[in-house]
This record gives sequence, C-alpha cells and structure tokens, in this order.
Amino acid sequence: MPSALRVAALLAVVTVSLAAPALAQDWIEHKPDGVGYRVEMPGTPKITSQDVPTAVGTIKTTIATIDRTAIAYMASHNDYPPQVVAGRQPEEVLDGIVRGQVGQHTLREEQKVTISQRPARHVVIDTAQGQVIVIRAVLVETRLFQVLYVGPKGSEAGADPKRFLESFALVER
Repeated sequence: MPSALRVAALLAVVTVSLAAPALAQDWIEHKPDGVGYRVEMPGTPKITSQDVPTAVGTIKTTIATIDRTAIAYMASHNDYPPQVVAGRQPEEVLDGIVRGQVGQHTLREEQKVTISQRPARHVVIDTAQGQVIVIRAVLVETRLFQVLYVGPKGSEAGADPKRFLESFALVER
C-alpha cells in the first residue's frame, strides 16, 4: 500500500474512533408522571396512545418508543377492566398475557422473575422474520407495565438492550 493510502486509511480510522463518543446514545430516564414506572431509554421516546384489540376486548395502551429502524425500545402501560383480573392471581394473568404475546411466534425463553418485589415475566420470543422480542412484564392491580426490546436475533445480548431491560422498575404513582 503506498504511504499516502496508509496515511489516508489511518486518518479514517482515527476520525471514526474520535467520532464514536459523539455517536454514543444519550440515555435518559423515562418516568411518566403519575403512571408508576421508570426505565432508561437511549434517547427521548415518542409517546403514543392507541386502542389495542386483545382477548379481553379493546384496551387503551400508552407506548413510549425509540425506533432505530431495525431496533426498537418500547415501554408501555395499560389498564385492564377490573372484572378481567378480579379473583385471579397476578401470575395467572401474566401467563395469559405471555401466551397472547407469543401467538404464532416461537417462545425461546420464559422466566418467572420479580420486578420491584412483584411477580413478573421475562420472555424471549423469536419471530419467523429473524427478529427477537424480549419482554419484561409486571401487573400491579389492574395496570400492566411492559418494556419490550425488538431487534435482530442475537442483538438482545448487547449492552444497550440489557441496560434498557434491567433498568425497568416500578415507582410510586
């Protein structure tokens, strides 16, 4: 390689390595007022509310989303009608939610965990399109809280998805 090309290649490497910190994500704490959860997200999320059809009827769901084209970070909450959860243990409701989320996809992993001392689920779902969906869900009375990471299979092992998922906690409303 001629020396001019080596110098140009070296400058390109140095420029990219110097620019890397500027490209790093600015993580923020997303903690909606009066809702009851917090999570760290790699940027300021877009907030939407929509009616979502479920097995128990249409449920209004509020979602905070960071969309990075092939990767998405989402935090959501919704309230079930009291009669849907009345007389049922949170674990039973969470099991039904997991079954509904898996649908036609493949359940790779399901763990019974706790989030802020409450029964919760950590679920890894593989899609036929080569995506992975990682969900942490917890139910408090009639309110379901979830964080979801969606990306290419294998990406869930990265530092950013782990930081996002592990930062999820319940807080006082």
